[in-house]
Amino acid sequence: MKKIGHYLFYLIELAVVIELYSTLQNFYFYPSVFNFGHAEAFVLAFFTVLVFWFASFLYKSQLADKNEWGFNQPPYFSWWKLGVSALGFLIMMALYTLIMSVIGGGTSANQQDLDTLQQAAGPTYNVMVVFVGPVCEELIFRGFAINIFFNNKSRWVKWIAIVASGFAFGYVHDPTFSPFLLVYWMMGCVLGWVYMTTRDLRYSMLTHIMWNTLSVI
Repeated sequence: MKKIGHYLFYLIELAVVIELYSTLQNFYFYPSVFNFGHAEAFVLAFFTVLVFWFASFLYKSQLADKNEWGFNQPPYFSWWKLGVSALGFLIMMALYTLIMSVIGGGTSANQQDLDTLQQAAGPTYNVMVVFVGPVCEELIFRGFAINIFFNNKSRWVKWIAIVASGFAFGYVHDPTFSPFLLVYWMMGCVLGWVYMTTRDLRYSMLTHIMWNTLSVI
């Protein structure tokens, strides 16, 4: 019973972080609604840092309870881990090209919505897509999801975690099950592979940031 209560508490923490991320998206994607000025921008920056800190605190607290995988262990900087992050980015580019050639190209509904938001939101859109989004989504889909559902270490669990968390990432970005779901699923799997290989969320965040940067260049 105690274990079930612990599990439910983790799910509540995940739900809270998702809700906070959704709130941040509203502020960054619809700045005109909130009459953004310098003061509002400062408050948003402070709130963003606060969300980062709170989500990271919950993530590390979960690791303190159980961490068979050895996530978030020093040394935090490693050229090898940096190489894995860069390799993940290159793999993602190659697989993206392959999948797009198979499904016939085009633009996903999610990307069309983002393109519309980019024109309306202005600079705050870029901050969300390039930095805030990758940090929050890696915490949610890799950090919390794998800690909660796949925290027993084994080779099979590793790959199930990568595929399952990748699918969750893909479904959130394309809930219509269009062919573009394969693209987002692939992206989620590669990001999961980077996380499970480096055992450090910072490096899947870096891969995610590099990828999303391409969409605003």
